[in-house]
Amino acid sequence: MITVVSPRPPLNLFNVARLNVQSFYTTLLDVPEYLIPVNGPSPARTVSTVALLTSLVVSNNSEDTIQVSVQVVDSGGINWLTLNQMDIPANDFAVIDFGKQNLPSGDKFQIRTNNFQGAVATLSYVLNQREEYRIL
Repeated sequence: MITVVSPRPPLNLFNVARLNVQSFYTTLLDVPEYLIPVNGPSPARTVSTVALLTSLVVSNNSEDTIQVSVQVVDSGGINWLTLNQMDIPANDFAVIDFGKQNLPSGDKFQIRTNNFQGAVATLSYVLNQREEYRIL
C-alpha cells in the first residue's frame, strides 16, 4: 500500500490514472493511506482514504479486436473479477461507468488485455478521507 505524507487528508481530490495495458494484470490504481505528521500538539496519525471510481476509458489503438479484463485486489489479497474479456473493436474505445463504486485504502484496481497491441486505459476517480464510525 502506498502512504502519502501530507499535512491534511484528501478532500475531493479529482484524479486520473493512465497506463498502456499489458497482457498481464497491471495495477492502474493503488488506493493510498495518508500519514499526517505531528503538528504542534496534534500527534501524527494515519488516515484511511477511499477512491470513488467514476469511469474507465480503454482505447484500442491496434488493428485487431482486443479483450479487456478488470479485477480488484482487496487489502486482504482476494481478487474480485469485475469485467471479463470485454471485446473492444480495432481503433475504437470503450467507456465503462463504475457508478461511483468505492475502493478503500489498500485495494488495487488492475487491468489486462488478451495481448498487448497498444491499448491505453484511463481511470477517473475522486480521492477522499474515509470516515470510520464506532457505534457506542
